[in-house]
Amino acid sequence: MNTRLRVLVTGARAPVTLHVCRLLKQSGAEVYATDCTNSPLTKVSSSIKKYILTPSPKFETKNYIKALVEIVKKEEIDYLIPTCEEIFYISMYKEVISQYCIVLVDDFSKLNVLHNKYKFIKLVEFLGYQVPITTLLTENTKVNTLPEETDLVLKKVFSRFSDSVIFLSTKSEIPPICLNDSSWILQERVKGEQYCSYSIAEDGKVLAQAVYKSNFTAGLGATISFEHIEKSDINQFVCHIVEHLNFTGQISFDFIVDNRNRAFPIECNPRATSGLHLFDQEVVEALLLKSIKYVIPKKKKKEAIKLAMFLYGLPQIDNMRRLGEWLKIVITYKDITFRITDPLPYFFQFISLIKMWRESKKNAVSLLKQSTYDISWDGDEK
Repeated sequence: MNTRLRVLVTGARAPVTLHVCRLLKQSGAEVYATDCTNSPLTKVSSSIKKYILTPSPKFETKNYIKALVEIVKKEEIDYLIPTCEEIFYISMYKEVISQYCIVLVDDFSKLNVLHNKYKFIKLVEFLGYQVPITTLLTENTKVNTLPEETDLVLKKVFSRFSDSVIFLSTKSEIPPICLNDSSWILQERVKGEQYCSYSIAEDGKVLAQAVYKSNFTAGLGATISFEHIEKSDINQFVCHIVEHLNFTGQISFDFIVDNRNRAFPIECNPRATSGLHLFDQEVVEALLLKSIKYVIPKKKKKEAIKLAMFLYGLPQIDNMRRLGEWLKIVITYKDITFRITDPLPYFFQFISLIKMWRESKKNAVSLLKQSTYDISWDGDEK
């Protein structure tokens, strides 16, 4: 009889999922991975016992949940750990799946508030934090609440990687099509540097937390190089939100830190993000909700998605200082994908990227949007 802990990890396309599977395997677990694409990064990893193709959570939600339940029952799964935006669909049907295993996800009502950029800002404001002035663009929008001289940001209520962000100089530049569309928000632009946090929580208590600065990104929002930074106000903010919501699961936040070193919360991703790469084996107990101590990344831990540093980082170099930062990361940071004990994903990432590029052309979307095309959640109902 197999007595090893059996864990199912969804979202096998993401580098963070590969990292989770490797950590779980090293801890002695038997790991299974799923996704709705034929060539996800984790598919060839020696960290998993089996890769299982599923229907798309976005386009075939009920069939997706049915497939997950069948996998959980057949493989006698103990834990299900979602990593990407399939988490919203899993959360919708948490009660169904939880009959057969522990699911590392909180209630859908909480995830919905956190993922919704307007509702999140209103929650943070209600809790007493300073936030950028934010207006939901509806038929009765009062855009005159924003000062005329304010730089503005237009973004979709549901989006990821800052893929819908439009910077405006004045309110007159708002596209007319957005004025009566409640899927957009208009926000005061806070000038400063972007910071991110990644945390794991259980019943309102933070078990593990990493904070890092976004030096290089894919698009405007997806960080591709990581170094842990201590920032007490961000730590306190995360603990407050988690406690207020009595939150359980993985949760990540984006901040803008202005020239007075004030951190303004901008948005929340109630799921795994690449900040998890800053942890090693010490985070596994938190992922399995068995941790009894607060965990932060080890000092001098530096990681980067180096393929992305070439694809997205190079075009961001506009002076010698940035070139120096880029070279330092490429030369001295550890590559997230490559491990000498599990080398295949490093080489397979090029095949995976080419296939994703072909799909992006077929669907007429950017490569970044294609990365979540069939798993994203944009406020859809059950």
